[in-house]
Amino acid sequence: MQTSEINPSSSAVEFKKTLIQYKSEIDKFLMASANSSYPANLYQPIKYFLELGGKRLRPLLTLLSCRAVNGNYKKAIPAASAIELLHNFTLVHDDIMDQDSLRRGKSTIHTKWNEAVAILAGDGLIGLAYRALLNTPSETLHRVFHIFTEGVIKVCEGQAIDKDFEDRDEVSIEEYFDMIEKKTGELIAVSTEIGGIIGGGSEKYIEALKKFGASIGRAFQIQDDMLDLTSSESVLGKDLGSDLAQGKKTYPIVRLKQSAPQDKWDFVQKVLRSRRVDIMTLNEVRKIMREYSVISDADNQIKCDIELARNYLLELSNGEWAEDLLEFSMLIMNRKN
Repeated sequence: MQTSEINPSSSAVEFKKTLIQYKSEIDKFLMASANSSYPANLYQPIKYFLELGGKRLRPLLTLLSCRAVNGNYKKAIPAASAIELLHNFTLVHDDIMDQDSLRRGKSTIHTKWNEAVAILAGDGLIGLAYRALLNTPSETLHRVFHIFTEGVIKVCEGQAIDKDFEDRDEVSIEEYFDMIEKKTGELIAVSTEIGGIIGGGSEKYIEALKKFGASIGRAFQIQDDMLDLTSSESVLGKDLGSDLAQGKKTYPIVRLKQSAPQDKWDFVQKVLRSRRVDIMTLNEVRKIMREYSVISDADNQIKCDIELARNYLLELSNGEWAEDLLEFSMLIMNRKN
């Protein structure tokens, strides 16, 4: 059976309305989670960061996964919001570690306030995440709590590996995939798995949703890696070329090491080691990436991972329930920021 055999019956307009509604309900829960005002140096930066918005990719996937197994999506809103709060915790701390000055087009917390405030805000966010999670229906709470906690650990492991790679001259593609499976893929897989559990899905359905999320997560991270090189700062909403400036071993860097001649690789490696990137340097790196088909290779890898994700949904006895998840996977593949 091929992916094309699933023919979504709901219109794109109706699907967009669903996403807007879900996002509104998630945002409402998130802001209610941080409605305290004292102490101000904790809650002001938390509210500021949450009000920056964002795609809400992970909580939307949780609600869609819950509904996909015929569950009541409203029961999954607390867990979905907990996942988003956890994600925001990682972003606040990532911005400190990477010394990024922009997030979603606005000043990062450590830039607007200072690093101490940002660290505390991140800590507060993960506390709020666990508080939100406790509103999960009692019959699924223990299992959801366990999966969520393991997700926190895996994400931290992935971030640690990513930082370790910055000090290495060479990283294999297998090592890279293992890193992003933890850093990015895990939390997206947790999102879809938890949605299936709260929705009362069978173990077969839950496992398919988990695999779907993991594949979507891999595509999402590779896309992030490429957007850091190929987008613009105004569209991306954060510092362009920051991965290069931090010496990160992203998908295009790992692939370029495999395909470029030594002199070209020496130039890129010099950029990585210098930790300084201006627009001329960035343009030169882009040129090399195009010359040795790294950008087209990344596009193909993203498409393969999205197709793999979509095919996991076909393992189920009836593909019709997966319409919205299939639509969502296409939104991810075509995103620009």
